[in-house]
Amino acid sequence: MLVPALSVLYMTAKVSTMVMTNIQQYFPNPTEERAFVAKTASTLATLGFNSENTLPVISVCRDEICSSFINAIETRWGKSFSLGGLAGLPFGGKMEMSVAHDHAPDIHDRKRLVIYGMVHIGFGPQGEVGGCVRPGMKELNRACGALIAYSGYTKEEDKELNKIFTDDGEYGLLIYRMEKAIKPGDNNLLEVTNAALEVIQQDIDRLTSKVIDPDETDYAVFTGTQIHLPDGNYVQAADSWVVMNSQRQDINFNS
Repeated sequence: MLVPALSVLYMTAKVSTMVMTNIQQYFPNPTEERAFVAKTASTLATLGFNSENTLPVISVCRDEICSSFINAIETRWGKSFSLGGLAGLPFGGKMEMSVAHDHAPDIHDRKRLVIYGMVHIGFGPQGEVGGCVRPGMKELNRACGALIAYSGYTKEEDKELNKIFTDDGEYGLLIYRMEKAIKPGDNNLLEVTNAALEVIQQDIDRLTSKVIDPDETDYAVFTGTQIHLPDGNYVQAADSWVVMNSQRQDINFNS
């Protein structure tokens, strides 16, 4: 279910128990975003990662409401390297992943990266899927706008994808990449969001495998869904892993 017409007014009251219960149908273990980042940092601290020897790399959507998550990461880890574009997909690609690796500290002759890859979705004050309360706006808005646009995109509406690439290159890349994960047109926003998360996971896994030499670099990857509620932002953790000394180990935050 997409957001109803934008004439719907919102209330800025705290999220009710009913709304949180509704959200937990789709995201059973939401964690406040700063608590999530703190948990990732404390987990990695036991493995030797810290703010002095680790570069944070972030792949989240360009949407301004994602900035609080970036701020939480930079508060813990220091200045970050941006890899992501629309919907959080790592459109920086192999080149930007390589640059991020080059920028990582090399304390004690070993590099370390922590990579966050997140898709995002909003919920309105009545639990409206895709609803988003934005500061200064009198009406309910939407998030993620790019995925909402994709959920209604059909090739019949614009058969010449080259036209999209000419004036809207990143959205064209989003269409191209998402079509490999889910068929376009009239898709449920939750299905599209979950498909985008899978794309982020696959792309980060592929890019790190191509660019990072595990014999000289340790890195951790945390993926999930940013959830925007009227009273704050949360994260539903998904596939996460750490590669140290060429050995990969999964991290489960939802057990």
